[in-house]
Amino acid sequence: MITVLKAFLIIILFFSMVLIPTIVNAQKVKYEFASIENLAEQEIARIVLPKIYQNINKKISIIPLPANRAQYEANTGIKAGEALRIYTYGLENKEVIRVPTPYYHLFTSVFSLAKNKINISNKSDLKKYKIGKVIGVKHTNNITQGLTNVYNSKNTVHLFQQLLLGNIDVALTNQVDGELTIKQNNLLGIKLINRSLAKLDLFHYIHKNHKNLVKPINETIKKLKANGELAKMFAQAEEIILK
Repeated sequence: MITVLKAFLIIILFFSMVLIPTIVNAQKVKYEFASIENLAEQEIARIVLPKIYQNINKKISIIPLPANRAQYEANTGIKAGEALRIYTYGLENKEVIRVPTPYYHLFTSVFSLAKNKINISNKSDLKKYKIGKVIGVKHTNNITQGLTNVYNSKNTVHLFQQLLLGNIDVALTNQVDGELTIKQNNLLGIKLINRSLAKLDLFHYIHKNHKNLVKPINETIKKLKANGELAKMFAQAEEIILK
C-alpha cells in the first residue's frame, strides 16, 4: 500500500513539474509587433490593437520603428507582424498574412503653405508640383508612383519643415497625422488643402509563423465592429493622441 501511495505521489510530482511551468509560460507568451514611428494613426493603433488581443487572452506589445525597418522585421519574423498597414502592403510582402477585416482607415491628405494658391483635386494634379512625403509610408508611396518630383522626409515634422522652407510645394500625409503635427509643433502657415485625395482601409498583418492568430483576431475584429465596441476604442484612443 505504501509503495502504491509513493508511486502515486511521484506521478503527481512529475506532472506538477512538467505541466505547471508549461501553463505559466503559456500565460506569459507575448507577441511583439512593429508599427511605424511618429505617425498619429500608428500611435492610435498601438492603443487599440492590444485591447483587441485581450479579447482572445493574448498579450502583445507594439514597437515603433522607421517604416522600412518595421517592414523588414515583420517580414523576417523578428517581429510577429505589423500593427497597421494598407491593403497593398500584403501584395508586396509575402511572409505576412493580412487579417481580412480592416479595423481602421486613413485619408491621404494634401497640405500646403496657406499663402500659396494651390488646388489639388486628384492624383493627376500632383505632377505640377514638388511633392514631399515620409519615406517608407505605403499610401503616399502608392499615390506618387510614377512621379519624378517626389522628395522623402524622415518624419512628418521634417516633411513640414521642408514645406516651410520652400523645398517642396505640397506635403502628403494622413490627415490626422498632419493636423496633429501642426498643432504639437505650432507650425503656423500650413493648411490642409485636400482632406481626402484617397481613402484607404487599414489592416493588421501577422507573420506566417503565427498564422494561428489570424482567424481568432479576424473574428474578434468583426464582432467588435458589429457591436460598436471597436468604434468606441478608436474614439477613446484618438482623444488620447489628439488632445
